[in-house]
Amino acid sequence: MNSRRPLVLALALATSACTPDDQRTDTLDPHAGIGARAEMAQEVVAQLDSGSAAFRGDDFEAALAHYTRVTELDPENGPGWFGVYMAEDALGRADRAAVALERAQKIVPGATLLHEEGDTAR
Repeated sequence: MNSRRPLVLALALATSACTPDDQRTDTLDPHAGIGARAEMAQEVVAQLDSGSAAFRGDDFEAALAHYTRVTELDPENGPGWFGVYMAEDALGRADRAAVALERAQKIVPGATLLHEEGDTAR
């Protein structure tokens, strides 16, 4: 199992499906996540939820399809791009994963959990 997968999945869930009891981080405000989710189109939320469910079930191809659909519906959706990163990374496609991660980092620059481990320059 990829050692970053639990952290990656936790971030995606925190930004796309926050609840008040989510684990606190210094870089993500769970209340902001709840508000951001409420502002998303229903189809986007449904695709994020389906992508997260597929990822948790280790169906990375299906997760990638759902997260990719999110980015098609809303190209500026950070959780969608982060989901693409997670799925591509789980599928062993490092180059594609890196592109998606870079896109997510540009959309959500303050979420330091999106940065590679050891990358403190951002």
